[in-house]
Amino acid sequence: MTRRELLRLTGASLLYSGLSPIMGLASTSGSSAGRRIFFDPKELARIRANTRTPLLAPIYNEWAASPLQALGQALDEFDASGDIIRDFIKALRELAHSSLVQLADPSAERETSILEAIDRIIKVPNWDYFRDGETVVLGIQRSSFATVRLLFAREVLGEAIDAELDKRLVKAIGDKGCQTCYNTIYDMEHPDTVKGWDFDERHAGYYDITMERWPMILGANNLRAAPTGALGLGALALQGLDPRADLWLEAAVASTRRFLTLFSPDGSYFEGISYLGYSLRTTLPFINAHRALVGDVDWTREVNMDGILDYIMTMQLGKRPDGRPDVVNFSDSRESVFPGAISLIGDYTGNPMAGYAAREAGKPDWIYDFLWYKPDAPAEPPRKELLNWRNDLNWIITRSGWEPDDAVMAFKSGAPANHEHADRNHIIYKRHGERLLNDHFGASYDRRNPGWLMRQTAGHNSILIDGKGQHYVEGLEGTNDSQSYANILQYVDKGDRLWWTSDATAAYIPYNYHAHQVLRTVIFAKPDIFVVIDQIQLRYRPQVVEARFYPDNADAQARLETDGNRFTLARPKAVLHGLVASDTGAVPLLSRLEVPAETGDFPCVSVQSPVALEHRLVTVLAATRGGASKAPEMFAGSEGNKWTVMAGNFRAEIEMTSWEPRVTLL
Repeated sequence: MTRRELLRLTGASLLYSGLSPIMGLASTSGSSAGRRIFFDPKELARIRANTRTPLLAPIYNEWAASPLQALGQALDEFDASGDIIRDFIKALRELAHSSLVQLADPSAERETSILEAIDRIIKVPNWDYFRDGETVVLGIQRSSFATVRLLFAREVLGEAIDAELDKRLVKAIGDKGCQTCYNTIYDMEHPDTVKGWDFDERHAGYYDITMERWPMILGANNLRAAPTGALGLGALALQGLDPRADLWLEAAVASTRRFLTLFSPDGSYFEGISYLGYSLRTTLPFINAHRALVGDVDWTREVNMDGILDYIMTMQLGKRPDGRPDVVNFSDSRESVFPGAISLIGDYTGNPMAGYAAREAGKPDWIYDFLWYKPDAPAEPPRKELLNWRNDLNWIITRSGWEPDDAVMAFKSGAPANHEHADRNHIIYKRHGERLLNDHFGASYDRRNPGWLMRQTAGHNSILIDGKGQHYVEGLEGTNDSQSYANILQYVDKGDRLWWTSDATAAYIPYNYHAHQVLRTVIFAKPDIFVVIDQIQLRYRPQVVEARFYPDNADAQARLETDGNRFTLARPKAVLHGLVASDTGAVPLLSRLEVPAETGDFPCVSVQSPVALEHRLVTVLAATRGGASKAPEMFAGSEGNKWTVMAGNFRAEIEMTSWEPRVTLL
């Protein structure tokens, strides 16, 4: 038996027997005797100044306005429910917010509230609901969250925590935090030793899933980062106080390196921008503390940090009505990255775009935003090359500029990934601040919920063949990767005119053997004109084909109309005009995603092509400002394999070859 195995087994068993595996905690006279892993007292003036910056003041004022009793009330709710998933996390968030406010504007009353909360959290039997073999406690999200928030509160309060409380706090962090996170990472690295992951009895019905492969699945996505980062911070804080700390630190360094290999060489992240944000939130605190306290790893060489900044900026989609950053929400993404993470990467790289990105693309909601944000950092806008971007994931994001009303188009090709949707060859298009072709927010994570359909091809701006979409998982293991692949066959960048072709055939074959070829070519004439060319070839059996186009209707303000071979998708500030041409007599019709009203209302234009072995659909689209604006003159027609398209001053000829359509600008 190895030392690591012994630690895992003895740590877990002693924890369950109520005993600590610590042979003798070092005596402390308050937490100030420990190592600082969050901030240097010399930085307090800058941290406090950050609470008054235009970017961070709103969220700080919201936290500061929370009544002192809110923390205790949140713990009361958790005590009553025992719900670690929902109510424990609320209490931990309140602890973090209260601790940050105490750091910026200390008061005796808030100090007492935090001390009482620490004592109560220490007494919680377990900080997570994951188990291995029903007995070994695992620490994934909740345990890691608790560990980091308690460590932060410990550092903020300093000597206000007396020696007796600090000794119990260190023991709890070691036993209920670090050890459970170590157990998780160990299982990820040694799945053959896992007895069976599951939820504890209280939370067993939260999802209807099997976790047989979860150590491997979670070990290769953002949920490796959470226990790893917390373990690393705990190990650094507990060195000299817990004999397990050195081994924990070794494991955290190795696991962080393993996690960083999940980034593409160009810095793009496969799970989408929200999960990049989560990953940076859980990884960078450890990296930063390790750099300061140990310094034997050059973390800037482990991942392309300049590339991460490029990815963050290219995944922006202007602003939302309330001023928050809007994002290219491929997969389950919802929000942008935290400005503190962007600022820290800027510190590491010296990249002047970081100051711009933190201010324009940052979404504050994190204690480290106040610790790391640099409002006076150099702030250069993104370089010209980022206007048209095909990243290593085979995602294409192209734009006319970086202002909120500029045009942005995002196109999804590439390989499967955790948190993905069945969305190959799917298009997002935003103009004049409106999502004219939308990627819906809020798809269900639970296959039992009707919102699971929002993950399917039918809920995207893509193609259905014989009513079937691309391969997608059934949800038995959650939102893990599917068998859907697509590949960019050509990509031509001429600045304000560009086009590409993506082959998604492989994504359709699992459900439809007859799908012989499924190509989508997009020609984008910035900022207002684009053409979508769909070539579908079937083997043996003729089938119907449908191309869907969804506008944003989250506020119920989308208006859709069809008229012969034309259609409009109207939003209050912009209209998308469409013209359909085909060699099969395809027509645009009004349709919608078939989900209950309580799930949402998702109307779309469905371009329907009747039964045929070969379908060539050409959809010419033009955006105009809202109101009574008219569509430009539009045309699409063919002579044999040569198609001519026109919209306003844009003209092009497309030769429909078998694989790569040849585009000529006229």
